[in-house]
Amino acid sequence: MSNSKSSPRYLYNIGQYQEALQAYLTLSKQQPHDADVMLMVGNCYDKLAQKKEAMIWYEKALHKDKNNIIAMSNYATALYENQDYKKARQIAKKVLSLDSANIQAYINLGNIEYLEKNFEQALRYYERAYSLDKENYITCVNLANTHFDMKNYEQAVNFAKQSIEQDSKQVMSWTILGNSEFELENYSDSVEAFLQALKLDSEDYWLHNYISQAYQKLARWPEAFSQAWQAIELSLGEDSQHINFRYLLYESSLEKEDELIQKYARLWLQKYPDNQIARHMGNSVLNDSIPTRANDEYLKNIFDVFAPDFEQVLASLEYRAPLEISEYLQSLFYNTKNPKLKILDAGCGTGLCGEFLKKYSKIFGLYGVDISEKMLAEAKKKKLYHKLFEDELEHFFATSKQQFDMVVSADVFTYFGNLTKVISGVSKSLTSKGRFIFTVSENNVNDNDYFLHSSGRYLHSQKYIENLLISNCFSIEKIKRCKLRNEGSNQVFGFLFAAQKKN
Repeated sequence: MSNSKSSPRYLYNIGQYQEALQAYLTLSKQQPHDADVMLMVGNCYDKLAQKKEAMIWYEKALHKDKNNIIAMSNYATALYENQDYKKARQIAKKVLSLDSANIQAYINLGNIEYLEKNFEQALRYYERAYSLDKENYITCVNLANTHFDMKNYEQAVNFAKQSIEQDSKQVMSWTILGNSEFELENYSDSVEAFLQALKLDSEDYWLHNYISQAYQKLARWPEAFSQAWQAIELSLGEDSQHINFRYLLYESSLEKEDELIQKYARLWLQKYPDNQIARHMGNSVLNDSIPTRANDEYLKNIFDVFAPDFEQVLASLEYRAPLEISEYLQSLFYNTKNPKLKILDAGCGTGLCGEFLKKYSKIFGLYGVDISEKMLAEAKKKKLYHKLFEDELEHFFATSKQQFDMVVSADVFTYFGNLTKVISGVSKSLTSKGRFIFTVSENNVNDNDYFLHSSGRYLHSQKYIENLLISNCFSIEKIKRCKLRNEGSNQVFGFLFAAQKKN
């Protein structure tokens, strides 16, 4: 092959992949049986992000030379990048059978296991690659990322720093380092890492979001608000950033950062007047234009984003509403082996209540309704419910022809102020002697029936709920004041209500 600057190899080495591709394609016609030329055609296509074409040429190279380790390894990588994990795994393992020190094969296998959330196995593959070359950037950053997902934050910091030593211009390394230091509560170090990442990519709105959270932990509220606002603006108003801004407003309200709250809440409402998250939370912290219930779009946006991490987050808040309901049902039915009820889990979310309601329901007797498509998708995975409905509660009870022996609702009415329509709807949907068991948060702020808290959630008075139940043909069986969850350093108390519909 020519050594001139117009040679295919030279063009490839200087990054002129399109020109190199044309030269190699011409060469492949002249040397139709040369596996190395076919390999280089595949490599050019790969560099041009044309993975399917790359795989075709790697297959051609392997057809001519079935033990060509480079073609085989590159083929496995292309398969992995094209999400054909099964075949990628097979080829990568074949590479290792021919070359047990092939780092790329170990990385490919680690990547596949990582994507399938087999983190322990992924770690073993990455560690094998690391033992072969401790200065390989990809191996170190993958180890850092896997340790982070496994909550091994000190190891994640160690490998993130190693990857930075090898290549300090990679945003991913600084981001993993920043997030790991954050989890270790080293918030100043977290800020420094995120600042380095932002120097490399100031347009990444998630980086602004992350550093905002670190500034918040350091009680550096002006910086926290500034960075969170940049995240909203750079994302062009993406819901995830509005949701995070919502939490910042609430957390800062607990610290009485009133001047900043007023400034940014008004700016939020001014800039995004049609965004339901901004409207609901902005008005709640300003105590302006209080709605009687949360908007449907607001709830869908919040919980669709929240769904994948919902149960993990609630566990961190020591969320107790399902437990309170479960304990009450155990006391109610302790003498009944299987009551065989038709039950509705109203606002079922990911199915936390469904896990214990199932044993009280008859076969095909457990139903769920929720406004969030993504939450219902998580609930469906548990295979607890006979049928799931995507609907808003007031509309569901107004239109459904279903009759239930029991309706259960855990911490759902915190998104309703006025509960008249919901409780009336529940009453109409219950059979005679049917039971209604639910929780509400306690209004300990004023003497009103309900109050929209700065968290964006409604608090209710005990007397208001009692009156609504009585006026809708219920006899009250139990009222228990109890802790429902934590919010920051505060405990949130509320009531467990149990009522039975009269004849």
